[in-house]
Amino acid sequence: MAQEKRRESRVVRSAKSETAEMVETHNVENGNLSVPRHNDMSFSPTDVFSPSIADQQKVGFFRQDKATQTEDSEIVELKDMTKVLQILLQESKALKRELAVARQVIVAEYENRLQEKAIDMYTRINDRLEQLENAHQERIAVVRRSYRTQLADAIARITNEWKKHANSKMNMELRKDASRSAKVSEDHKQLQQQLSQQENIIQMLKMQLEQQAQEVRSEASTPSAVYEAEHLRDELGQLQNKIDSLEESLDVKEETLEEFKNDVERLNRELEKEKVRVKQLESEMDEQQANAAQEMSSLRRIADKQRMQMEKDIQDKMKKAREDMLNIAKDHAAEQQRQEQEKARLLKEQKKAETALRAKEKAQQVNAIKSEEELFKIQRTERNLRMEINRLKKELARTTKMWEKKFAILQKSLYAIKDESYLRQTLQKQAAALHHVSVSYASDRPMGMVPTSEPLPAKKSPLQPLPGISRPPTTDRQMLSPYTLSPPPGRGVEVFSVAESQIMDANEYFDMDAEGILPIPSPPIPAMRWEESRPSTSQRMLAVTPTA
Repeated sequence: MAQEKRRESRVVRSAKSETAEMVETHNVENGNLSVPRHNDMSFSPTDVFSPSIADQQKVGFFRQDKATQTEDSEIVELKDMTKVLQILLQESKALKRELAVARQVIVAEYENRLQEKAIDMYTRINDRLEQLENAHQERIAVVRRSYRTQLADAIARITNEWKKHANSKMNMELRKDASRSAKVSEDHKQLQQQLSQQENIIQMLKMQLEQQAQEVRSEASTPSAVYEAEHLRDELGQLQNKIDSLEESLDVKEETLEEFKNDVERLNRELEKEKVRVKQLESEMDEQQANAAQEMSSLRRIADKQRMQMEKDIQDKMKKAREDMLNIAKDHAAEQQRQEQEKARLLKEQKKAETALRAKEKAQQVNAIKSEEELFKIQRTERNLRMEINRLKKELARTTKMWEKKFAILQKSLYAIKDESYLRQTLQKQAAALHHVSVSYASDRPMGMVPTSEPLPAKKSPLQPLPGISRPPTTDRQMLSPYTLSPPPGRGVEVFSVAESQIMDANEYFDMDAEGILPIPSPPIPAMRWEESRPSTSQRMLAVTPTA
């Protein structure tokens, strides 16, 4: 039962604090209610701080223990507070739903705008692509026309050059044939003239032979005539040989003339063949030009058909795209209209919720005015509790420091006791070394001290002198935290080092007398030699003076 009451009291306090904060923030934001100041409030004698079981706090050494209790008068307030919390949770859920709906509306509007921008960009890109395609087609047509004109010019230039070359070649061949025929005709004429001359010479010689033969007949009886006849016969044989040689040369020349005629005929035939070939080339050129013109016309027709087909396809695509865009725009418009209707419905619901919230806020303001006094009491108790906590913390820190200083003093005193016990044990273990006393007598001589025997040397101790007890440095104290917890004094504290036990600052070390704690006594001075620490056993000289 006690645990349940504690839980209920904790729930009530947390609910009160949350509702008070919410009411204050809401009133400050709306400006409907001013926050009361503590100086303006008038306190009654019952408002004086009086701690109860619910206000007590027990602070432990390593953890915090709290004890609370719910009173009977707080149960109704607790129920009211739970109802208020349920209402607030419902309102927060409604606000979350409204925020989610508003977010969905904003996202839908953003998507609609984004889709509109995308459609606009799509249409602009398609228009730009269509313009680029048209410009490309126009440039292709210009390039085709330019190349066609260049091809026609090249064909005309080649035909003219070929005609010029063929005509020049034919003229050269004709000139060569004419020169050859002229030479052959001249040679023929010369040969005919030579033949006519030779025939005339032959006829003249025949006539001379006949005359001579007649003269020989008349003069046959004389020897001189016989000799002349023989001589004439020889000349006639020579002339006959010449005639034969001339006939042979004439035959040869006739053969050459025949050959020249054959060559002329052959050249004429070749010329005719060249003329026929030129005519064939001209006809082929004409055919090629006609074929090129036909191909160009067919290509133009094909290009026109392709252009028309592409235009039709592009128009069909544009129509389809426009129809799709119109359908999408209609769908978006319907969706937007539906969203606007949904928005209007949501706005109406939001307005209704706002009116309900305003009514609830007014009711809460009325209730808040009543709970302001309780809220101020809670704040005052909280402030008093905080002051009590700070006081207890300071007291805890002071006690911890005091115990730490006591522990440090005890540890140092333990070190001093250990040193003293060690010194005493070493002194007890060492044997006493006694020295002989020497006696000297004074005489009438000048006053002086004459030893009877030499003094014994001082016996050295085999042990080393004790180390000095030095004061711990203040740097180690400065490095340590003043809030370090130390274990309580008891057995086994000598195992702690100076760094674990000494936590005082330099200022605190000198202020110990102010808190009622005496400082650590200074350590004893260690004896450097055993003989010097025992004056009774040190070497002495005894002087005896005579009496008068």
